[in-house]
Amino acid sequence: MGISSRLFGEPGSVKRPIVFLILALILSTLVAPSFLSTRNISALLISSSFLIVLTVGESFVIMTGMIDLGVQSVMAFAGMLVAFLTVLQGFPAVLAIVVSVLAAVGVGLIAGVLVTKGRIPSFIVTLGIYWGFKGVALLFNGGNYISPATGVFSFSALAGNTLGLSNLVILTLLFIVLGQIILSLTPFGTWIKSVGSNEAAAKTVGLRIDLLKILMFVISATLAGLAGIMIAAWQGSIYPTTGTGYSLQAIAAVILGGIPFSGGRGSVVGAAIGAFIIGLIDDLIVLLGLPSLYEYIFVAIILLIAGFQARARGVVK
Repeated sequence: MGISSRLFGEPGSVKRPIVFLILALILSTLVAPSFLSTRNISALLISSSFLIVLTVGESFVIMTGMIDLGVQSVMAFAGMLVAFLTVLQGFPAVLAIVVSVLAAVGVGLIAGVLVTKGRIPSFIVTLGIYWGFKGVALLFNGGNYISPATGVFSFSALAGNTLGLSNLVILTLLFIVLGQIILSLTPFGTWIKSVGSNEAAAKTVGLRIDLLKILMFVISATLAGLAGIMIAAWQGSIYPTTGTGYSLQAIAAVILGGIPFSGGRGSVVGAAIGAFIIGLIDDLIVLLGLPSLYEYIFVAIILLIAGFQARARGVVK
């Protein structure tokens, strides 16, 4: 076992993103003493929750060796749709949320069918979804944001607190735990990793590869839709361009979390930690008063580092 393996764990191990997180926390504390304040940590957890939820969904897709570039647009689409239904159409909050989530499920289903039955690479399909649903989000209110004329969104309770902890953070933790349980403790999780590890062998033993791939896109789109509803509740308004850059950040977080592009190994917890590290970088940039453009530079550097530690043979399918 090499020095790298002893320090960071085996490829795909959650130990690697944990080491990165510890180093990031130490550095952040040194350069910005106010980083560890209760107020800042609370704000960081909430602001990172949306990207973490996206990343949990993205991790399932990449675990099978595919990629989903459309999560940002699906998030904005679902957020705009739930606001459109409640604010402009008078729908009850619960019904609007259900319709918006089902719409996101439909997007994932279409993506999965195009990839599996249409034999179109996931990169092309989800890039099309990225641009297409970005346009749909713009159509809901003529390219303008949606905000209630009086009061707040009727689903704003999502942004409240339970026992002193933000409901958004609680939901995010539930998604992480549920995702990790599915991946580590169920036959379904074993099947997912098998497809990423060796698709031909998985097919030989009778796994329904196409169905599994379709379900991965459904999971990813559903979580993207839920993230859009969460961010609308938190902001009290929603913009059609909400989450700009989140698709690439979610992919970067997955790779930083130890899941290689070829799939087959890694953890949801590791991917979530990767997303939190990216959120931490954004927070640190604000605390230091640096221009936001530094975010792109720092994320690029971290992604390159993560690429070296999570590299594996294989191509995106």
